Amino acid sequence: MSIHSTAIVSPKAELGERVTIGPYAIVEEDTRIGDDTVLDANAQVRRGSTLGKENRVGSGVLIGADPQFLEFDPSTRTKTLLGDGNILREYVTIHRSSGDDGGTVVGNRNYLMTGAHVGHDCSIGNENTFANNVLLGGHVTVGDHCFLGGASVFHQFVRVGDYVLAQGLAGVSLDLPPYVIAAGINQVAGINSVGLRRAGFDGATRKQIKELFRCVYRTEQTIREVLDNSPTPHPEAPLESFLAFLRSPSKKGICVRFGNP
Repeated sequence: MSIHSTAIVSPKAELGERVTIGPYAIVEEDTRIGDDTVLDANAQVRRGSTLGKENRVGSGVLIGADPQFLEFDPSTRTKTLLGDGNILREYVTIHRSSGDDGGTVVGNRNYLMTGAHVGHDCSIGNENTFANNVLLGGHVTVGDHCFLGGASVFHQFVRVGDYVLAQGLAGVSLDLPPYVIAAGINQVAGINSVGLRRAGFDGATRKQIKELFRCVYRTEQTIREVLDNSPTPHPEAPLESFLAFLRSPSKKGICVRFGNP
């Protein structure tokens, strides 16, 4: 273990093996930091935060700050949970949850670039990349293997499915089903074909996903009619993932196709 002489580390913090804490970093009480995790200079881990192993926490990162919620009582003890193998670059902020149940959760092997913000009560899956200045409002859910482009912004309670690509500067206040490309304001430009191919989806599966996309986005049928005409569950797992997302309750509705009113 290596703790710089200028770092402030509570004696009530639990530190794993081979943890490195850099200059002027702060680790508060009621925190746990897993093996082989590195905190760079000026990083802060606030109370109620748990970090798994092999995380890299960059300079100025703030984990577990109070939620930006006017009615929040700062004395409430809530959680921030970070999995294993994440990379948080400079000045990433992750806020703790606003209620006693659950927590703000970031999974495993995510890469959050400079200035990304994860609001209170968000749930982030695994192996996602957030480019610089991506902003997630409270209660946003992001699946696995997504790429969110620079300065893209997500309104509270939005759901983002697996393998979604959001173009830079996208503004999203409606749900994004799996496998799609988000562009502009609440619009879907097509299927993330390049991302699916790189992830190992074979040509036949990509074709099936495209056909289902057409059924949803390039038809006069309503989403309810599409779902009623689809098997439950669908025998093909990627298609069932798409359909299950549409069947799940939504607070926001679904993003429309690019060019639609």
